[in-house]
Amino acid sequence: MLVVMLRKTGRQNGQALVETALVLPLVLLLLLGVVQFGMILSGEIAVSSAAREGARLAAVGATDAEISSKVENMLHSSPLLKAVSVHITPEGTRSFGQPVTVTVEAGTGVIVPFFNLFFGENFRHEANATMRVEYVQEAT
Repeated sequence: MLVVMLRKTGRQNGQALVETALVLPLVLLLLLGVVQFGMILSGEIAVSSAAREGARLAAVGATDAEISSKVENMLHSSPLLKAVSVHITPEGTRSFGQPVTVTVEAGTGVIVPFFNLFFGENFRHEANATMRVEYVQEAT
């Protein structure tokens, strides 16, 4: 009886290795997918916050150059984002009570194999924020 049990267990020497070789690529792809999702979510939060900050600056009387500079500096600190663009509507001078909209666009690179088939090389983020102008700087 003992000899029969030893013969059955002796035939399964490479089973764990084969199972690991079959499952490991799937586990790694799943892990990288979680990392990619975290990168995309981080980029989305950063772009949304930058648009909100830009709209707030516009509402308290900042110029378009100051707004664009502040938003780009906020997003420059995030190493995952690239190709940042800022659009302010209306451009130039604004009047009290008028709505001002700041639109921020950026992209996050896709690092996970096969995800670029779904998202392309970059995942695009876009966020809008609108606030009413509270303060208008006097022309000097």
